[in-house]
Amino acid sequence: MARGEQLVRQWSILDLLSEGRKSRRALAEQLGVSLKTITRDIEALSLFPIAEEREGIDVFYQLMHGTAPRIRFEPEEVAALLLSKRTVLGALAGSPYAAAVATALAKVEVLQRDRTDRELRRLPEVFQSSFDLPRIRTELQERLLEAGIERRRVWIRYFTAERGAHSERVVEPFFLRLHPHGLDLIAYCLERRDFLSFNVNRIEALRVRDDTFDPTARAFDLDRFLVTTFDGRRGNPVLDVCIRVKQPTAAWARDHFYHATQELRELGDGVEIRFRSGAPEAIAARILSLGPDCEVVEPDSLARLVAHKAEAIAARYRHRASGSDPGPDLSGVGAKSRREEGGAT
Repeated sequence: MARGEQLVRQWSILDLLSEGRKSRRALAEQLGVSLKTITRDIEALSLFPIAEEREGIDVFYQLMHGTAPRIRFEPEEVAALLLSKRTVLGALAGSPYAAAVATALAKVEVLQRDRTDRELRRLPEVFQSSFDLPRIRTELQERLLEAGIERRRVWIRYFTAERGAHSERVVEPFFLRLHPHGLDLIAYCLERRDFLSFNVNRIEALRVRDDTFDPTARAFDLDRFLVTTFDGRRGNPVLDVCIRVKQPTAAWARDHFYHATQELRELGDGVEIRFRSGAPEAIAARILSLGPDCEVVEPDSLARLVAHKAEAIAARYRHRASGSDPGPDLSGVGAKSRREEGGAT
């Protein structure tokens, strides 16, 4: 018997029991099946509050109303329900219960979103954050998530902020990764023939294509990919970094998060921090934020990069102190007068 027919029959049993108490024999006659089939179906429906009572040689069933427990779905359980939605609705296509099942699953989705929203709204009562949650373009997130689940290729128009340039490409979405700097799409780029990370907020246009891809056909190690990322920026080479932070900066620097691979060792006058990561420019920026109490122990290439950036910063402030560099005009007045002199409109 097809699984779809079995589901329809079990929904029919629930429908009949909603009218009132029914005997096993009456259910079997009305649905045109054997008594054993009805027994198996009732066992399969054990999730529902069905009372069973034996009278003589027959068994009577009754659907208990108003006794449904308050159920709290875990995230993975909700995901299982929603991911199986198409399979279930496909099996019930054309049956009188397809609409009811679709409505029920839609309610599960809405209730779960409502629960999440209410929990987030309660957070400020006991939890505060010094920064806002990353701004996420929800419509893109949902379409990318659906494409990833269905393993469909996606065409995107993307703005690369570092180059100030737009590009169009076709990608295979593997992961959506949320971090303090935003939401990233980790995907295989058919043009570059490599895995890349795309900031979702920089995706200006998106179209989910009909063609699919096989994720197992590409050897991809997420951990190896993420090791090239630091503070939301990716780059090579990957460095084995060791820095030492002296007091008083060490008092708060030891509590910061640097990288998933970090290891901290207490020193007599501070703390030593080791991690393995790519994106040397981003690492240098973080080190400079720790001020003069932070020293790069290794590698030498990172120490030279930090020194170069520190010298550039010092040079800018030396010029300002000498009066030879007035600095940028932040008032806008100078820019306006220059436009007027040049006849700009």
